[in-house]
Amino acid sequence: MNSLYLESGFLNARAILDFNMTFNFIIGARGVGKTYGFLDEARKNHAPFVLMRRTQAQVDIINKPDFSPFKPICRDHHIEIESESAGKYAARFFMDDQTICYTCALSTIANMRGFDMSNADLLIYDEFIPERHERPIKGEGAAFLNAYETINRNRELENKPALTVVCMANAFDIANPIFLELGLVGVAQKMKEKGQELYINKERSILVCMPQSLKIRERKNKTALYKLTKGSQFEKMALNNDFIYNPADNIKPQNLKEYKPMVTVGEITIYKHKSKTAYYVCELRSGNPPTFKTDEIELKRYIKAYGYLLNRQYLNNNIKFENMLTKSLFELYTI
Repeated sequence: MNSLYLESGFLNARAILDFNMTFNFIIGARGVGKTYGFLDEARKNHAPFVLMRRTQAQVDIINKPDFSPFKPICRDHHIEIESESAGKYAARFFMDDQTICYTCALSTIANMRGFDMSNADLLIYDEFIPERHERPIKGEGAAFLNAYETINRNRELENKPALTVVCMANAFDIANPIFLELGLVGVAQKMKEKGQELYINKERSILVCMPQSLKIRERKNKTALYKLTKGSQFEKMALNNDFIYNPADNIKPQNLKEYKPMVTVGEITIYKHKSKTAYYVCELRSGNPPTFKTDEIELKRYIKAYGYLLNRQYLNNNIKFENMLTKSLFELYTI
């Protein structure tokens, strides 16, 4: 097996693809060569491939020459990669009239059902974890799976290899829509706690990589921005892969004997302490509390009955959680 890193300290895209997993998630500190490495590898060995971003506005920007994601690659390799429209929602990047990739957006790919990308064997989904200020996409986790189905089509039924996916992002939110959809929140949390860089589940054909690249971290620590932001949340996200939207200070398993079940919503049960103002959220169900499903109507009923109280208690730091998954689901259902 090749090293996860090149001699320079940047991420080795070829080594990750050599594991031959279908679904690859790379959550890396900034500047470790995620986008550059995978785009360069893809344009050399996987053209034509598909490059996806979350929103159409993001795609429209990178389709413009001044904002092309291939600019640094063209500069370093003394080549020219151009782009042209491939319809209302897509563009084609090409070099010497050879197609390098097609671009598309998760938010609009449902409108591209007649667009044939069956000749692509690789989908790169860049910046798949949204920042908090970005507008959410309704049913985003399911939208990702539908996008995969649209591009992959029936190639496996025709005895062709499945479409390989590489999803890349910075460490903004461990409870991102795709990790919640695929049940990877707990996996990522355990990796972070153990300092583990690589997780592989062959049965599900999933790879999760959380590169640390000490060589790049040491070099970036000496730059102006990281001298300025030393000790900040930004530095922790950008250099240490700390998920800045999900601090773990209120994750503390509690003795359930001291609590009584208050309400169950989806996969979590919320307990209230028997003698003080304290609450606990865990996966274990007990007793017979009011129960709510997670469809839109049921969640509205739950919010109407318990939302104000639990929001206030959460802001007052009176709620503890069994693990990162229960915290993420509580925030998804309540906040």
